[in-house]
Amino acid sequence: MKITPAWDISTLTAGQIETVETPFDWFPGALNENDNSSIKQNGVLLPLLVKELRDSKYLLVDGFKRFSCRATQTEVSNHEKQTLEFSCIVLPDSLSMKEVAGIRLHTLVAAGTGFSAIRVCRLLKKLLAYGFEKDEIVREVLPRLGLKSSVRLLRQLLDLQEMLLVQEQHQQFVQTDFLMSLSCEDLLPLLKFSQNEFPSIISLAEKMEVSGKKWRNLLQVFDEVSRLQQVSVVEVLKFPEILEIFGRSSLQAPVRYRLLKQQLDAWRYPELSDMRQRFEQGKQRLKLAPRISLESEAFFENDDLTLTLKIRSYEELQKHLKSLEHGAPELSAEKSQEIWNDLFAVLQED
Repeated sequence: MKITPAWDISTLTAGQIETVETPFDWFPGALNENDNSSIKQNGVLLPLLVKELRDSKYLLVDGFKRFSCRATQTEVSNHEKQTLEFSCIVLPDSLSMKEVAGIRLHTLVAAGTGFSAIRVCRLLKKLLAYGFEKDEIVREVLPRLGLKSSVRLLRQLLDLQEMLLVQEQHQQFVQTDFLMSLSCEDLLPLLKFSQNEFPSIISLAEKMEVSGKKWRNLLQVFDEVSRLQQVSVVEVLKFPEILEIFGRSSLQAPVRYRLLKQQLDAWRYPELSDMRQRFEQGKQRLKLAPRISLESEAFFENDDLTLTLKIRSYEELQKHLKSLEHGAPELSAEKSQEIWNDLFAVLQED
């Protein structure tokens, strides 16, 4: 952000700075520990950015975290806090809201990441109301938010905002810390679900406490299962097997995710699920080593699976082969030795 000669630098008191009604607190949060300690020791060194109003009042545009940190750490009365002084860059009252919003955008870290999807959607709606054109947002705003400069992405984000707005109007949407922490990449997959399914998906996110690839993969499988079963996601979530998993309050989040994913995969890939079950039964019957496992690609449903032997030494490999030889009479000693020779040759090459 470049300061122009028309912008004054003044010392203002906390009582002169409006922080509640300002529309520019886009991404609330707290300072990191280093910045917090610096302000505690040295005060606020960087000027705040404010917009001039009437009657000696000023609208806070940037510096919310620094202002809040300074005000909350001061051990003085509320009256005395009103007299705390801050160095401020003052934008003239003649600037339009669009111009001020453009300046505020430049105070964001270039190509930043981790912005809340819900707050991004609300911001885009504000920018349109201020007079930003959609092509301006695609070209200038999305990259500032660490997002791809894409017309399609902007359309998706605006659709998501409309979906969120409808939920808020029907009081079916509660802002929780976890939900507000989800990124655009995590929330955009919700567009494949209907408005009626949206509250259930949000409730699922809260219960699962999972984000990133795991969350997106879970949504994908839920959508596929609902299509295969020809029912809504709301109905899938009411299946007895799902309710049983969520009913076990003692389960830790990773275990709950694994059990839920296994159940969904069993419905989504029935042939693969049956083969896995037969393998585990055969593994127990033949008393095979626990480190022998059956592997498959994520979307593979035919009979071609991979038998994996995890070993730490040649001795452990020999143990695996002996287990196979003695556990399965149809596997001859000659065949066992042939497998051993092949594997030994591979190990030597490595």
